[in-house]
Amino acid sequence: MKLFAIKESAGMALRSIRSNLGRSLLTTLGVLIGAGSLIALTALGNGASKAVEESLQSLGANLLIVYSGQPRGTALVRRNTSNIVPTLSENDLEAIRELGYVTMAAPESSLNAQAKYENRNASITIIGTDHNYPLVRNYYPVYGEFFSESDVDTRRAVVVLGSKAAADLIGPDIDPIGERVRVNGQPFTVVGVMQSKGNDTTDNQAFVPISTFLRSLSGGSKYAAINVQAADMAIMREAQSAIEAELLRLHGLPSMDAADFYIANQLDVLGAAQGTAGTFTLLLGGIAAISLIVGGIGIMNIMLVSVTERTREIGVRMALGAKPGDVLLQFLVEAVILSVSGGVLGIAAGVAAAWAFSRFGGMAVAVSADAVLLAFMFSLVTGLFFGGYPAFRASRLDPIEALRYE
Repeated sequence: MKLFAIKESAGMALRSIRSNLGRSLLTTLGVLIGAGSLIALTALGNGASKAVEESLQSLGANLLIVYSGQPRGTALVRRNTSNIVPTLSENDLEAIRELGYVTMAAPESSLNAQAKYENRNASITIIGTDHNYPLVRNYYPVYGEFFSESDVDTRRAVVVLGSKAAADLIGPDIDPIGERVRVNGQPFTVVGVMQSKGNDTTDNQAFVPISTFLRSLSGGSKYAAINVQAADMAIMREAQSAIEAELLRLHGLPSMDAADFYIANQLDVLGAAQGTAGTFTLLLGGIAAISLIVGGIGIMNIMLVSVTERTREIGVRMALGAKPGDVLLQFLVEAVILSVSGGVLGIAAGVAAAWAFSRFGGMAVAVSADAVLLAFMFSLVTGLFFGGYPAFRASRLDPIEALRYE
């Protein structure tokens, strides 16, 4: 019996909507915009969060970076370590490698240098490191190869160019492998070209064996940083604590307050970035929710007008035996149909807008099933909430007064 009443109310609601099609479409427009905004804006926020996470993962899996000196902000990777006074030694590196929490580690020092190939000159950043660097930092050559452990041990004068450094120095028409370039006047043989990271600063780097770097370019004996790959994401905190304790012992320091090094942890940066992205997503979702509420107010307004216009119709139904509950159900179903229709169309529009942002705007987007479900449920609740009062008002009309209404 209840199912029949709902079916009958839905039929009457659809007839009423068709008889006022233009007004009905304008009524659903507010909910459509709100639901579409909720999908599109949360997709942008989720996409930004995912892009940040992927960007951090591209720097290296389970990455910890031990820097010389005092903490400078929360950045996981400092673009240039040439202005750092090195305090990390070979003993520190070996001690870190011996820790059970660590899979591998690679030293790093850098300086700004002038590189020359035939009549071409370029200012690049030279990074001294060892053969583990590509594995630790998830950064590999696309041409040739990275230098080997033997190259590090024998202090070979070999260099692996970043993609921009190779293009600026050697050009696109010459195979760079085997070519000789001069770095601060010192000759180096090109053995590889790194993949492009899409960042001019990163792509304008060149890599040489750390032993060659210290002997021929910097003249020092210590490292500006040590890149560390933890054995697992779940033990990165423990790995950081173990490294701190070991380096404090080796440096003869009482605590991290007096330390001449600090550790940037991928988890800290990822957490901060995800927190910011999450706040951004909530803000965008809140704006979209306001649009849905405005759409709901529009539904309430139109339904109140509809009740007034159809007062005589309500009186006739009641005179023929319709109960207040039947009238309440009729108008409530009509409000829900308007709201849910706008919500479904809005979901489709939001998904289309997210696709357009990605396809034509180059933005990172991620439409989630949770956002789609939330938009649908929000539109349903909007219809129930904002259609409730007009429906209640219709059900409370006096049949005799309603029949007299002109």
